[in-house]
Amino acid sequence: MWFFNGAQTFTDLAQNAILLFALVFVYATTNFNAKTNIYRKILLGMLIGGFTVLIMLNPWKIEEGLFFDTRSVLLSVSGVFYGGIPTLIAGVIAAIYRIWVGGSGVYAGVLTIVVTVTLGLTWKYIRGYLPRMSKYLEFYLLGLGAHILTWLCFFAIPWPRAFEVLQKTAVPYLLVFPFITMILALALDNQKSRLETELSLQKQRILLQASIDSNTTMEIFAVDKEYRYLTFNSFHQQNMKLFYKADIHEGQNYLDYIENYKMRDRIKTLLDQALSGKTVKRTLEIEVVKEKYLDESYTPIKNSDDEITGVTIFSQDVTERTKHEQSIMYLSYRDPLTNLHNRRYYSEELDRLDTIKYMPLSIIIADINGLKITNDAFGHEIGDQLLITVATNLVEVFTKENRIARIGGDEFTIFLPNTSKERALQYMETAKKRIENNTIRGMGISVSFGVATKLSTEPIQEVIKMAEDDMYTHKLFEIASHRNETIKTIVSTLHEKNPREEAHSKRVSEICISIGTKLGMKSDEIALLKAISNLHDIGKIAIDDSILNKKGPLDEKEWEQIKKHPEIGYRILSSSPEYADIAQDILSHHERYDGKGYPRGLSGGDIPIRARIITIADSYDAMISERPYRRPLTHQEALEEIRKNAGTQFDPALAELFIKLYT
Repeated sequence: MWFFNGAQTFTDLAQNAILLFALVFVYATTNFNAKTNIYRKILLGMLIGGFTVLIMLNPWKIEEGLFFDTRSVLLSVSGVFYGGIPTLIAGVIAAIYRIWVGGSGVYAGVLTIVVTVTLGLTWKYIRGYLPRMSKYLEFYLLGLGAHILTWLCFFAIPWPRAFEVLQKTAVPYLLVFPFITMILALALDNQKSRLETELSLQKQRILLQASIDSNTTMEIFAVDKEYRYLTFNSFHQQNMKLFYKADIHEGQNYLDYIENYKMRDRIKTLLDQALSGKTVKRTLEIEVVKEKYLDESYTPIKNSDDEITGVTIFSQDVTERTKHEQSIMYLSYRDPLTNLHNRRYYSEELDRLDTIKYMPLSIIIADINGLKITNDAFGHEIGDQLLITVATNLVEVFTKENRIARIGGDEFTIFLPNTSKERALQYMETAKKRIENNTIRGMGISVSFGVATKLSTEPIQEVIKMAEDDMYTHKLFEIASHRNETIKTIVSTLHEKNPREEAHSKRVSEICISIGTKLGMKSDEIALLKAISNLHDIGKIAIDDSILNKKGPLDEKEWEQIKKHPEIGYRILSSSPEYADIAQDILSHHERYDGKGYPRGLSGGDIPIRARIITIADSYDAMISERPYRRPLTHQEALEEIRKNAGTQFDPALAELFIKLYT
């Protein structure tokens, strides 16, 4: 019979199917994609055309020139996945072969090729416009459409044979072949997805490797659960070569290269933590190089089933950054002048030590006496030397300098954990004696100390208050004598710097006493006047020696410096209660009666009486004294100058009294 035999049909179908699925093999082996070059597409078209011919060589044969096969499946699917050039070439080869075979079915056969090629290519370009559906349904519809059109092509077979062919081929073409098309298309689509995924992964691997290799400051590598290399960047490879003389390769055990056992144990511990699911990050000093710091990160690698398969390690040398941070941290807790701890440290350390394990906790507070006078008299540079000298001596006595803090301009605190008050007092006495053995510019150094001890649960701030009160009690007795000694030292130093100042002060003092006596001042007022006379130029201690001893006239800038000495003298003396009464007189002894003096421009009766007396005595002695840049005036010439300037520079009544007194 010319119609299909069941067993033979399925045998032929199996042979055709095997040839069909060779298309999947071709797709996989050629790694076909849209960017494949034209020559490869032509070659693929010829290859697909060859497979089509092979399919056509194993047909269901009805008679010579009338046979059927699965070319419709192959060409429609080829159009979707291979596109125009390969499919058209395959179609042309198939059509040429069909025409060469000839027979009554030649028109239907060629028409089948044209229709399925056209449908496959059309489907490729309309896929994006189709309604959203599963790929199973999409490819089934492709197969159904292709084989409905193929089945209709059989109308081109001469009648009445065409009617019989249509009747006998309806089941395979309309029921079986659509499913075969779907299966072949799904296989090719999976293969396409696999190839695209592999290509994407390959690109990602290349990009990732290029990315990690581009980093020349960070070692990046990954190991599996047995610590064997999975991958690494060039920087890690170079460092392993540099430090361990090792040529590393994937699959080798990373830990085998780490020679230092402490370092190896640490790395293994961190790797094991990451393998347990933890992400570990830390900055540490490495065991084999002192003061070299690494920033390390250990991150678990997980597969699609969320199973840990290895660890990724990032390691970067952060020595400079760490040292910079340590330096900043160090400075943030340090006083830049004395290099002792600062108030920030004091506050934090106070909280840290306020626990039972540090009791008895003794706290010593030390306060420098006369720092302000030193700054005013000699400048802040000498004041800084005073602070540094005290700090150095405190460190030498309290050997653990991390317990000493400068908490104010002239105030220090020393923490003594687990130290009794008796022991703290011994320390304090040793420190006091040691410090007072030093001098700054000939001045003795005085520091007042106070101590208190926390024994139980009393608030720490109360203990601080007790130590401060103790310090102020000592200061009341110590500061007055120290100020007096300091002022005496300043005057003595001034006279050493400029010997003529001492003689000048004595002569001014004698004149002032004479004027005061003539005015009928009481003895205590005369005593104050004498003190002012001796101290009126004390502010010159802060004036540069080159200006004070200059042999020629002073320039404008030098005069500006000289004119500051009343203010400096005022600051020095006003810090001492004993001299508070005369500090204003010192400040005003260069004011003029007409208000054109300095530093405040006072006039008339606003100028203290003692300052007005000093002005006349000081001016008179200056006029009759020899200067390198001028001759001294005679007594009469000086009296005449005072007479001429009465009412402008000098108090007229005092000027008249002075002239009468010395005429």
